[in-house]
Amino acid sequence: METINNESLHLDETDEEVFQGYVEDLKLTPESFEKKILDIGAGSAQFAKWASEHEISNNIFSLEPFKENIPEGNKNIVGVAESLPFDDESFDLVVSKAAIPNIYLAEGSPEEILRKVTSSFHEMIRVLKPRGEIRLARVLFGNIYEPQIILSSIVQKVLQDLVNNNNIEIEKIRTPSDDTYEYNGHVKTGLLAEAYLIIIHKNV
Repeated sequence: METINNESLHLDETDEEVFQGYVEDLKLTPESFEKKILDIGAGSAQFAKWASEHEISNNIFSLEPFKENIPEGNKNIVGVAESLPFDDESFDLVVSKAAIPNIYLAEGSPEEILRKVTSSFHEMIRVLKPRGEIRLARVLFGNIYEPQIILSSIVQKVLQDLVNNNNIEIEKIRTPSDDTYEYNGHVKTGLLAEAYLIIIHKNV
């Protein structure tokens, strides 16, 4: 069975292409850029860089776990989603494009993955202001292979726990263009996983 990882198809993008990808995948609007934004898994901070250079927003903070990947700057921070280096209620909008929860794929035992996914979601909610929102793009649910099945199950459990124990609402928007398929040569032979934009609304 041959599978294609969508993320492998998005290499060496220009700053503008990265910015437009964020806007499209996360369904951002002009009003989104009036907010204080945290981008988790920001890579080289291209999203924030293009927004700043084109006077769209100068209030985007970029978080990346690897110091060598992110340029120096007072809004470029080295850190991890499981322990965000920010005060409570610091941001109006938290975004992550193909990073959270995808980075936890095959990240240790199922128990360790559950711990990391749970911590990251609770941390995002903690740093979010009342009536703020979290937007996570390209979240896959399905049966690609064993690690993805485990991650999908864990993410769904964590999301349900969040709804049960926090004053939040969760919206799942299907994004079929990001689905993952089984291929035979260049012919799709089956849908392996459905892709979603996850939006978490913090009510208070």
